[in-house]
Amino acid sequence: METVLDDIAGARITQKYLSVLENETIGGIKKLVFATAKECDVIDYVYVVDEEKVLKGVVSLKEVLQSIEDQLQVKTAMTRNVLAIDFHADQEKIVQIVLKQKLKAIPVIAETTGQLRGVVPYDAILSVFHHEFREDILKSAGIHHGIKEIEDISTPALRLVRARIPSLTVGLLGGLLAASIIAGFEGILNSYIILAAFIPVMIYLSDAVGTQSQTLAVRMIALEPSFSVVKYLLRELRVGSAIAGVFAFLLFLATILGWSAPIQIGMAIAVSMFLSIVFQCFLATYLSIALSKLKIDPATTSGPLTTVISDITTLLMYFIIASSFLRTLG
Repeated sequence: METVLDDIAGARITQKYLSVLENETIGGIKKLVFATAKECDVIDYVYVVDEEKVLKGVVSLKEVLQSIEDQLQVKTAMTRNVLAIDFHADQEKIVQIVLKQKLKAIPVIAETTGQLRGVVPYDAILSVFHHEFREDILKSAGIHHGIKEIEDISTPALRLVRARIPSLTVGLLGGLLAASIIAGFEGILNSYIILAAFIPVMIYLSDAVGTQSQTLAVRMIALEPSFSVVKYLLRELRVGSAIAGVFAFLLFLATILGWSAPIQIGMAIAVSMFLSIVFQCFLATYLSIALSKLKIDPATTSGPLTTVISDITTLLMYFIIASSFLRTLG
């Protein structure tokens, strides 16, 4: 007996669907529907197969019932290019295809033979969607653990602690590294304490823009897996540059008018903000796409790991650029 894993498309199929041979007539299908509809989990589509049960086409039940040509063979009325999913494909692909094509069910076939193995019904699709959504929510918070165990109120507290500690430890190490970076520029901070006041806004805006870019990239990967990476990256960089320009200008004005700081400090903060936002926009987008190409869930790039990378690179750019600009002030 074949082993079925919980997270593959084959684990979600039902055998209670309508299927007919290619030479079946529309009238014959109508009789089949009236005789077996109550027993079927999927009645929106009628799947057409050959003698070997290889999937040849599909026709919607609506088209069948609306047709007045009862003697017409289904092979002349069916759609031949059927959207189907491989039996061993990750169940997440079910959601990707269904959302993009607006389907109510999706057939599952054997990859090598094309035989129809079953159909994923609408309720199973919703279940997969709910499962993947909950899993991504947990991953985005740095919790890489079984969903049922995390959500079960009876799960021991110690087990939940073990599930959350690893990613938070990464955050701690990143925070210590960030602290060492700030300590390394203690001299310039002592001379220009105003730079310290802008560290929180630098980090927040960089993290926020990076999170936005990552969220949009993950959504694009899910809905349009074959999109042009270069075109998407260029568009995201244009958007990021526009956002960066707006906030760099606002920070420049705030520094000069609100704090009466020298223009060099205003320029240092503005340029740092601009470059940091653009870089985080590129990094979050490219990292999500790269992991997807490596068959790794891009949701794993979110949470403490991404925050650490963003914070460290933002601080480095900030202090290096500030040091360069402020040399002229002596």
